Parts: sequence; C-alpha cells; structure tokens
Amino acid sequence: MPTTSSFSAALLISGFLCRIVHAYTQVNVASPFMYKNIDPIVFPGQFDKSHLHSFYGSDAVTASTNTSAELQTGCTNAENPNDLSVYWTPTLLYKNGNSYDPVPVMRFSAYYSLGDSKAEVPIPQNLQMVAGLATATTADAMPAEAHIEWFCEGGGGATADENGFPNSECGTHLQQLLYFPNCVNTDTLETGYKAGQPGNYKACPTGMKAMPQLRFSIRYDLRKVLPDGWSGTAPIQLACGNAFCSHGDFINGWTQDAALNMVEATTSKNKFASVDGKLGSNGVKPNCKSTDADPNHGTSNFEESVAAMSKRSVPAIGWTSRSRLARNPRAN
Repeated sequence: MPTTSSFSAALLISGFLCRIVHAYTQVNVASPFMYKNIDPIVFPGQFDKSHLHSFYGSDAVTASTNTSAELQTGCTNAENPNDLSVYWTPTLLYKNGNSYDPVPVMRFSAYYSLGDSKAEVPIPQNLQMVAGLATATTADAMPAEAHIEWFCEGGGGATADENGFPNSECGTHLQQLLYFPNCVNTDTLETGYKAGQPGNYKACPTGMKAMPQLRFSIRYDLRKVLPDGWSGTAPIQLACGNAFCSHGDFINGWTQDAALNMVEATTSKNKFASVDGKLGSNGVKPNCKSTDADPNHGTSNFEESVAAMSKRSVPAIGWTSRSRLARNPRAN
C-alpha cells in the first residue's frame, strides 16, 4: 500500500503519467446530473445509510438499480448514446457559509483500456464494480490496485496536505484519477485486477478474462468557488471524509453491440478509437434532459445526508475494489 510520502509524490508525477499514450476510448460527461445519498451497490434500496454521491450517466438509476436493462431505459448525459452506464463518486464539497456545497465539476471522463493489452471479452451486461475504499482514512489504507491520485493541472499544489489534497491552489483544475478492475469471470461477474500496474499489466487471476479497463478522470473547478485559493490545508472534503476515502462505483449500461465494439478499440497501442453502436456515434451529445428517477426519496443536501447517517445501523459487510464478491467489514 502507498505511504503518505508516496501519495504526496504522486501529486508531482501523475501529470506525467496521465500523458502516456495508449489505446483507449473515452466518454465525457459535462457535470453530474444528480447529487443523492444513495448507493445501489453497497446499500441497495436504502436512503439512510449512504453518504452523498455525484451521479453521471443514465438517469434511470435508483437506490435499487442492479441491471443493465434498467439503465438502458433512461436518458444519459454521457457524450455517447450507446453508454447508458451509471458512474458515481463521493461528492467533493467546499465550505459555503454555514453549509457544505458541491464543488463544480468541469468535466467527468470515463476512459477505457488506457495502457492495457487487447481485451478478451466485452464488459458484461449487469456488471457492477467498486474501486477504492470508502472507509480509508490514511494513504496506507487505500487499495493500491486502484492507483488513486489527486493533483493540480496547470501547476500549484506541489505537495499533499494532511488530508491528501494539494496544499495550495491549482493553476487550473483539481483532477482525480481512479482505476477499476480489468478482469472478469463472465459466469459469476466476479472482478479482479491484473498483476502489475497501468502501462505494465500482466495476467488476470485464474478463472478470469481481460475486459476493457475503466478509469475515472474528474476535473473540478475550484476557481469558481475558492477564487482566493488557499495555502496549507485545502478547504475541501469528500462526503466520505478526506482524500484517502476516494472511491468510485459503476454499473454497466453499454448496449451489447457497443460493448463488443469496445473490445476492438483496445487493439491498437497508440491511438484513440471511437466506439459506436446502434444508438449512434461516439461524441454525440444527449438531446434528452436527465432527471432524478425517484425524487421523493433520499436527499441532495449534504447536511441532511449526514443527519440520516447518524441514525443508521450498518451491517458488517461491504465491497472492496479487489473483487466484486469480496467482503470487507470496514466498507461504508
């Protein structure tokens, strides 16, 4: 697991790493379509257990969603009409007077298969994945396979503060990177990571095959809400805590034909490949308006979500990024 010093060093080197060019495809989302205290993977059907999350992609998601077919009935705010997946992360917050409000997102990007060899199988229908650990409070507790990084684009924030965020304002955007499992058992939908690391991956675990690897890249625009910047401890936090609790969730909603086409997009080693499908071409912006599919349950307010969680009784089970079927008593 990374140490605090190595996590700080990642702030310096990650800008170089993210410029390495490999085969990939990419889906962009301008901003979250919803903030809500639900987590259909970790706390299905519940509204008082989860911290606040930012949701991107298909708006058919509710607290009980668990299939690709459900998501494929919705409107996506992703710039690929064939991608009806739903992506979510703990909301990044800043202090606004007496309350905490979401930091504006400049862009959310879902990259697939950066730096990997050709996939063997498409991402299966109904696949659910989690990367990272919501209850991590130190760099040492972060799952190493997720390669989570926070850093500044355009300079600034040369080192990390005690909470894992840059210790001074960013020249442009604050960016987060997060890698998901790239191996799957197509019968059980159990997932895992290849041996090695991005850019130098090796074999999948026994019984699994390589699928396109998902990576989150999120750019936050702190200049809009913190125009005077900061020096020292960053005046921001995630809904789950400090930067070390970073995690991401995904339920696959890609149409089956586009998911198959994505396998071919991983063939080349050095260029972007468009993934098209029966619903249209990559890069086509949505012409529908995303809305909350269940507006009468849950909350988009951080303080209300905290109050709801204070009354919760959480069973000693949860998800980890290592395997879809693995359980961790600390998961949140």
